[in-house]
Amino acid sequence: MAVTASTTVPAPLDRVVVTFSDEEFIRHVTHRAGATLESVDVVGDVEAQFAVTTVRAMNADRLPEMARRFVGSSVRLTQVDTYHTPDADGVRIVRTQISVAALPISGSATQTLTPQGEATEVHVHCVVESNIPFVGKKVAEAAEPFIGKALSLQSREAEAWLTR
Repeated sequence: MAVTASTTVPAPLDRVVVTFSDEEFIRHVTHRAGATLESVDVVGDVEAQFAVTTVRAMNADRLPEMARRFVGSSVRLTQVDTYHTPDADGVRIVRTQISVAALPISGSATQTLTPQGEATEVHVHCVVESNIPFVGKKVAEAAEPFIGKALSLQSREAEAWLTR
């Protein structure tokens, strides 16, 4: 199943990229989402190609109801965001892979960060897959609304973070 969402962050693209990859910002957004940040690893130069690997723990009650019956009291999410070098127009493509420990659920996304003067358009297209026998499709469908909520939260918090 796929979901698409867009938003605009009122800051230049280079500041948005630095913010999205900042450990303290990631910790802040993770906390606001009701999860715990276990680790952040940034490899590479934020002005070129680089990757951010984030590991979060989340209480199972934050998961879609259908997925809760397959996990214990918490679940660990690993997210790898690979930021590609800006193109000639300054657009950054971010490829994201998300895996859920102990569950055959994964997500892959493409974020397009487009400079709009003093703002940045963030467009996300995400595919959620679940290989749980008999109910995998329903679990993936239940997870989709969380993608849009996560994008909205990240953008809203980035706006507040950047005005500090």
